[in-house]
Amino acid sequence: MYTRLPSTYELMEALQTAPAEKSPDGRLAMVLWAGFVLALVPTLVAGGALVWWHQVLAQAPPAWLPQAFHVLLAISGAFYAGAWLSRLRAGRDALRHPLRWLSRRVDAQSEVENALLLRLGRIPVLQLRARQRRVLLQARLWEGGARTVALILALVPAAVVLADGLAVMAPGHGRSVVALYAVVLVGGGALALFAQLQCSTPLRRLAHVLGEAAEINEKLGR
Repeated sequence: MYTRLPSTYELMEALQTAPAEKSPDGRLAMVLWAGFVLALVPTLVAGGALVWWHQVLAQAPPAWLPQAFHVLLAISGAFYAGAWLSRLRAGRDALRHPLRWLSRRVDAQSEVENALLLRLGRIPVLQLRARQRRVLLQARLWEGGARTVALILALVPAAVVLADGLAVMAPGHGRSVVALYAVVLVGGGALALFAQLQCSTPLRRLAHVLGEAAEINEKLGR
């Protein structure tokens, strides 16, 4: 008789075990994405070295350093573009038959959720409701934190410009300010999207399943 409510990690892992179609394009996309991540690390190191030579040491960097940075940047861009092209090829069925792809995805997720509901069939309703409230609280905290950080990142460039005495009006500073805005806004948007897809969405899905399990167990108990 299974009466122990599994940990949140176990429940979320159970929801992530939907059967996925393994294709050569999908594996190729994973390999290319891993190559992008591996190439990005030395690219960032080389870029930081260039900034250190120019801004801190105020000297001309070695001749090989800019060339190495450009080569690493090109390699990272090639891996990134290849990974996205492979993902698009792997998802060509979604573009050709979107309704069929969506229905298969929904059915696969429903099978996993039904299996988890059967696993939670003997859990007391009070435990399920309590875990649901805690999971929803964590989802709200992740969403609020992501929005706060994105807002701070969006306001930082304006604060820097105002603190510098409206440096945007100075000749030659317009491009640097626009570049700063672009980098910060893209970073904030990426952070908010990451928190939504990787943290908030799985938590809310788990909370929904816990609510369904609690409702079913309560009706069966009557």
